[in-house]
Amino acid sequence: MSASVVERSLFRAVASACAVAVVLLGALVRAEDQPEAASKEGDAPAAVQPAATDYGTAFRAARQADRPLVVCFYAAGQKDWCDAVTAKLGGESGVRALVALVEIGQAIRSGGKDVVLSEDPAFALLKGKPGAAVVDFSLPKDSPDYGRARRVFALPEARAFSEEQLAAIRIAAALPGELPQASAKELAKGGAAPAEAMRDDAVRPAAAFRPSLPALPWMTDYAAATRAAKEEKRMLLVYMVPEGEDQAALRDRFEKTLADPAVAELLPPYVLARLPQSAVMKDEGREVALLDHPSLQEMEHKPGLFIVDYQSEGEEYYGTVVSVFPFLSGRPYSAAQMKVILALPRGTLTQRTMVYAVSTHPERPASVRGTPDPYLFGEAESHSRYQSRIRLQGHHFWETRFHRILGRIPPGTLASEVCAESWPGQGLLAAAIECVRSWRQSSGHWRAVSSPQRAYGYDIKRGSNGIWYATGIFA
Repeated sequence: MSASVVERSLFRAVASACAVAVVLLGALVRAEDQPEAASKEGDAPAAVQPAATDYGTAFRAARQADRPLVVCFYAAGQKDWCDAVTAKLGGESGVRALVALVEIGQAIRSGGKDVVLSEDPAFALLKGKPGAAVVDFSLPKDSPDYGRARRVFALPEARAFSEEQLAAIRIAAALPGELPQASAKELAKGGAAPAEAMRDDAVRPAAAFRPSLPALPWMTDYAAATRAAKEEKRMLLVYMVPEGEDQAALRDRFEKTLADPAVAELLPPYVLARLPQSAVMKDEGREVALLDHPSLQEMEHKPGLFIVDYQSEGEEYYGTVVSVFPFLSGRPYSAAQMKVILALPRGTLTQRTMVYAVSTHPERPASVRGTPDPYLFGEAESHSRYQSRIRLQGHHFWETRFHRILGRIPPGTLASEVCAESWPGQGLLAAAIECVRSWRQSSGHWRAVSSPQRAYGYDIKRGSNGIWYATGIFA
C-alpha cells in the first residue's frame, strides 16, 4: 500500500519520504551418487560462507544458493594452495563463493558412470593439471552458460598463486555489486585460456549431468512424521494435498514441481509428510482438522505446504510453524519458488515469509544475497511489532535504533531501513508480497531492497486493524 525508507552512515544522514568480459568454457560435471551432507543448522543460500568441501556437497550448495563454485584441482599431498584460495574468498572480501577440493584423478558418479573430473571436457583448459576453475550458477537456469566454467587459473610452477591471481579469482567468483570497481583490467590478471581452446562439440549441456536421486520417503501419518522430525532434529515439511476432481489439475501441476530434479535434490534434509487436505490430528485428546489448528491460521484452510522447525533447538521458533505456503488463487508453486522455500534462512514464520517475498520478486532483489543477520531480524521484528501496536507505519525512533545498530556493525557501514504496510484483511503471504510490491514503486525503497547488502533482516507484523506492517533493515 505505502512505504517509507530512511538510511544513515557515520558521515551523513539521508531521509526520503518515498522511500567484464569473461570467457565461457565447458559445461560443469554434475555430481551424483555422492553422499548428501547434512545441512548445518542455520545454513541458507543467502548466507553461504566460503568453505572448502567435497565436490558433491559444494556442487549442490552452489546450485541451491545461485552462487559461483570454485573448483580447486590439486595434486596428491599438495593442496596447501587451496587454503589460500579459500582464505581469499573469506574474511571481509564480501564474496561468498563455494570451494570444492578435488584431487587430480579423482572420480565421481555423473550420468550413471564414473567420471574423472580433471580429465572431463568441462575442465579441459586446465589440461589435467593443478589449478582453479570458477563455475557460474548465478545465471538463469535456461541460460546456455548456466553451470559452465567461466574462468580457469592454472597453478604456477611455484605451486602458489600470486596475490594478483588470488585477487582475480576473488573477482571472478563475485556476483555483480559484491566487489567495488571490479575492472576488466583486474580480471584479466587471471590469464584465462582463449575460448577457441574448447571445441563446441566437446561442451556438454549442463542438463546432461543432472544427478539421479532415490525415491523420496513421504510419510502419511502426521504424528509419526512429527516424532521422526523431533528425534532426528530436522525440519518437517508437510504437503496438504488438494482433494476433489476439481483440484486434479492443481494437484498434478504441483506433483510435477516436486518431481523436478532441481527440487527433489533439496528435499532429503527434511522429514516429509504427504496428507490429504482434510487430514485430522489429535490436539489435547480431541480430534481436529489439521488446517483448523490455530498455528496454521495463515494456511487459510487451503491446500499447500507448511514447515515446522524441529532443528533449531534453543531458538524461540523451535517446534513452531516457520513457513506456510497455501496455494493462493489455486496456483501451485514453481520449481524456482520451491527452491527458495527449501532454502529460507532460520527464523520465525513472519521473518521467513518476508524473505520469501523479497527473494521471489521477478527482479531478484540483491539484499537477500547478503548474510541473514539474527540481530537485524530482531530489530526488524521489534519495529514491525511497534508499528502494528500503534497502527501507524513509519520510522519511529529511528535515531535511537540507528545508534543501537551502529554498535553492532563494522565501522563506516551504512545502516538503512525500509517500512511498508499491506492492504487491510490480507493474509500473511499476500501481505508480504504486497509490501515488496509497494517498495518497488519507490526508487528510494527499491534502491535499499534491490542493492547488495552486507547483512539484512526482514519481518512483518499484523495490527489490530488487519493491516500488516513490514520492516527491512540493512547494514
